[in-house]
Amino acid sequence: MSFVYPLGLIGLVGVPILILIYILRNKYNEQTVTSTYLWTLSERFFKRRNPLSGLTGIISLILQIITVIIISLAIARPIFVLPNSASEHVFVIDCSGSMNTVEGVKTRFEKAKDDVKNKINKARLGSTYTLVSVLGDGSEVVFERLSDKTMAKDMLADLECTDGPADYSSALATAQDYFDKNTSSIIYLVTDKSFENAENVEIVNVSSQKSTNYAISEVAGELVGETLYARGNVISYSSDATLEVELYVNGGDTVADSKTVSVAAGEGMPIELSCNATSYSSIKLVIKNKDDLDMDNEAVSYNLNSEASYSILIVSETPFFFEAAFDAITDSVVDVVTPDEYSGQEGYGLYVFHSYTPEQLPDAAVWLINSTESVADCGFGIRGVIGLDEPGEIVKSNSTATRARALLSSVDGKGIVIKKYVKYSGMYTQFTTLFSYDSNPLIFAGINALGNREVVFGFDIHDAHFAVLEDFVILISNLLEYSCPDLVEKSNHVCGEELNVNITANIESVKVTSPDGEENYLDTSTDVGSMTLDKVGTYTVNVVATDGEKAYKVYSAASPAESDINSNGISFSISGEQTFEKTEGRYDPIMLMFVLLAIVFTADWMVYCYEKYQLR
Repeated sequence: MSFVYPLGLIGLVGVPILILIYILRNKYNEQTVTSTYLWTLSERFFKRRNPLSGLTGIISLILQIITVIIISLAIARPIFVLPNSASEHVFVIDCSGSMNTVEGVKTRFEKAKDDVKNKINKARLGSTYTLVSVLGDGSEVVFERLSDKTMAKDMLADLECTDGPADYSSALATAQDYFDKNTSSIIYLVTDKSFENAENVEIVNVSSQKSTNYAISEVAGELVGETLYARGNVISYSSDATLEVELYVNGGDTVADSKTVSVAAGEGMPIELSCNATSYSSIKLVIKNKDDLDMDNEAVSYNLNSEASYSILIVSETPFFFEAAFDAITDSVVDVVTPDEYSGQEGYGLYVFHSYTPEQLPDAAVWLINSTESVADCGFGIRGVIGLDEPGEIVKSNSTATRARALLSSVDGKGIVIKKYVKYSGMYTQFTTLFSYDSNPLIFAGINALGNREVVFGFDIHDAHFAVLEDFVILISNLLEYSCPDLVEKSNHVCGEELNVNITANIESVKVTSPDGEENYLDTSTDVGSMTLDKVGTYTVNVVATDGEKAYKVYSAASPAESDINSNGISFSISGEQTFEKTEGRYDPIMLMFVLLAIVFTADWMVYCYEKYQLR
């Protein structure tokens, strides 16, 4: 036995003090006063009926001594060591969207937290507790090997459920790591799914498997003349159902159209509603039927009209091919000046320098075509112009990187022959090579030292006859979309996906406000700022640029994987041989001591009342 606060035993000094007080207390004598004969007889009767009345003083002393002892021990907090009684508990709790399903008065997630809390309460003192949350983008260790039950339960209470899917693979890897370090660990997976294969894991299923859920997804709008068509897909996951769907337009609360459809269990059904409109900012489809998971009963589609307006300046002696390509691709204003006329003009979204190198790069997107001189902040060096004895064909990159695949989309890449090229060196790692010759990058794109999007051609398109090929317009279109992108490319996402915001030269900050009001600022030092959408609902993207502030709205819909609230998993197994070695546990009798203190205090009070008022 040990004591948490051994100084509390000083309170035992009260025992001899009580005894001393008992010895030195005033020994008063009872005096008989004049009374009636009947009163005298009654007192004699009572004394005969209470032979132990003379012992009440010593009984009270004993009870008071016991009270002092119990209080002193309670302050000192005795702990008894119990061999082989404590374990390491690892709780893996599902925080996915389906855990928001309401069953009775609580959600599945609340039931899961209650189960973990109960297991912590029942565990022997000396045990340790680890909590791993299963999230859409991996797993997170909420707390690790805590032995303090109160702290563990407080941190458990603060855990929140997401709306997105669950990545069980990451959680399984984390649990496996704990098991490898201690094969006596008790692993719990607290979830709303059943698993066909689960070894060395106790699956705690908090689902009743009788819940119902309806969902609507894939909402989109289309204007045809003066009619707005809203399309979506409805599904009932549990049983056949007749669903009523309503259409709302532009954030209003008036029903623009409604329709009733009958759907078979587990089978999606397309639905179309319509109303009169010449334009729209948003449409919302709502299932009016009540179910156990309401986060997927409505879906919104926003009409994202590009607010970006770019003007292009071409600096070239022979701009014809670029002018023709831009005229076919975009409605942007295109101005042309010769190198002699260029004097650092400002206000353009894209600058194309053809066979000319400016003294200083503008603070905007820039294309450097056949640039033979170095310029500060361009992100690369120039080693010279290399002439070829015979024309050579440049090679298209086979990179699977996202940027490379986007910029080379639909580009065949064959038949581009060059006679000479500019050899570059010291390229930033933020550049992506699209074409090369003899392992030398010839066409590449990325971010320069000013943080702006940059495209580089290491040869003259006229010499390569590239401009007459079909690939020329396709590649120029891809590069233009990269250099002058819509800030927000799409408004419809699924919870758990990445929201990408294209960062252009004039952007100062990007703030994303989630449906629950949480604010996140994206990194604007790269060409694309991104964040994971972990809530169902409308996100607002506020973009602060040098020419003003713009706001976009995007909708994050419920994941179909989480809408199917009665789905099951396949496997969640921990490999290895389970051992059952336990460590030293502890027993803290503090609650028992408080109970004994209450009993002794009550007994002492009864003895006092008996002695003082003759209650019996």
